[in-house]
Amino acid sequence: MKKIILIFIAILVIPVFCFAQNKKALNHFWDIPWGISIEQAEKIFGERDFTAFRDGNSLITQARYEGEDAVIILLFNRVNRFFCGNVVYTSSEITAIPKYENYRKVLFRRYGMPDTAVEYFVSPFEKGDGKEIEAISSDNALYLTEWLFNDSCLASLSILRNLDVCMSFQNPAFSDVRR
Repeated sequence: MKKIILIFIAILVIPVFCFAQNKKALNHFWDIPWGISIEQAEKIFGERDFTAFRDGNSLITQARYEGEDAVIILLFNRVNRFFCGNVVYTSSEITAIPKYENYRKVLFRRYGMPDTAVEYFVSPFEKGDGKEIEAISSDNALYLTEWLFNDSCLASLSILRNLDVCMSFQNPAFSDVRR
């Protein structure tokens, strides 16, 4: 009987450690290393045959990410170092929540259990009332899931006010570099 209990405990505990190992570090976004310059990122986009639009400290392109067309936005700090990558999927009233749930599962499989998972509603709205989309659109609801890594990087998923679904990958070590 003790062996059965030990085996059962091992079956429950081992997957937890496997997920924890996956969350050690987030070394890059989309195979683009943190801290590179906007010019280096433009070169990478060119090698991938992506047309990019440069807008101040950001680089914007359209590409497939996780098998779906998306807008990819790279953000650079004041000293021209890459610190944040965003993937924005166009959604609608019908697709926003299912798309959010789908990408939550994708990121869960990749990174394990999230560190934060919030579905928050401001009265008079509440989850399950059938007015979730209206609540999101009027800033009376928040759908947010976050994964924090050992290197302080952050991956997050949210539904924006315009109902687009946004994945964000950030390295705070490069976000606040000063000249």
